[in-house]
Amino acid sequence: MKLRAAAFAVLLCCPVLGAQEVRYIDLTAVEQLTELRYPPGPPAAPSHSGLSGSVFSGGGIGTGADGAPDFRDPRALGVYLTHRTESQIDPSQSFQVEFKLVNTGTAPIEVPVSPHLSDLQPPDASVSFKYLTLQLIINVVENPRPDAYVQLYGRPDHEGTMVTLQPGEWIRVTANVKLSATPAPLERGRLCARFALQRISYYPHPGGSVIEAAGLYPNATPTSPLKVFWLGATATP
Repeated sequence: MKLRAAAFAVLLCCPVLGAQEVRYIDLTAVEQLTELRYPPGPPAAPSHSGLSGSVFSGGGIGTGADGAPDFRDPRALGVYLTHRTESQIDPSQSFQVEFKLVNTGTAPIEVPVSPHLSDLQPPDASVSFKYLTLQLIINVVENPRPDAYVQLYGRPDHEGTMVTLQPGEWIRVTANVKLSATPAPLERGRLCARFALQRISYYPHPGGSVIEAAGLYPNATPTSPLKVFWLGATATP
C-alpha cells in the first residue's frame, strides 16, 4: 500500500516538476521590424491638363470569423507582471516591465515568439500569407483607458518563431512600454496584464494590401495586479 501511495504521489507531482521556462525574450534593445511589402502600383497616367495624374490603391483591414472563450476549452493562458526596474513610474515616460505568460490550462498551446514580422513575409512581395500575433497588454486598474502593449509574431512553418507551451510552462518577455494616456492623478495605482491572440491573413496587391484579423480565444486566467507609485502624482488623503 505504501508503495502504491508513493507512486501515486509521484504521478501527481510530475506536471509541477516538469513546469519550466521555455523562452526568454528581451525586447528592451530590439528595434522590431514590422513593415510588410506589397507590389508597386500601376504607373501614373497623364492627365489632359498636362499635369501628371496618379492612380491610388490603398490598403484595408477586415475582421474574419471571431468568437469568445469557451469554458470547456482545455487551453488557457495567464499573464503575470513579475518585475519592473523603477521604484516609481513616470506615466508620461517609457518604463520597463516583465511579462510572464504561463500555460494555465491542461492542454499544449502554441504561441508566437518572434520580435520581427518582416522576417515572416515570403520573398515574393505579391504572395499572400498567414501569421499569428500575440499582444501582451498592460492596463491601469483604476482607469482602463491608459494602456500599453508589446507584440510578437510567428508562423508555424518558420522555425523558431513559435513555441509550444505544455501545461505549467511559460515564456518571459522584458520590454519598454509607454502608456497611451496619463492615468488618474493618484499616488498609487495598479497595473494588470492580459493577452490577445490573433490569426492574421495578409493579402498584398499592386499599390497596397488588405489585412484580415481573426481572434483566437483560449481561456484567460485572472492574475494579481502589480502595485505601482506614480512619479509626480497627487498624494492620496
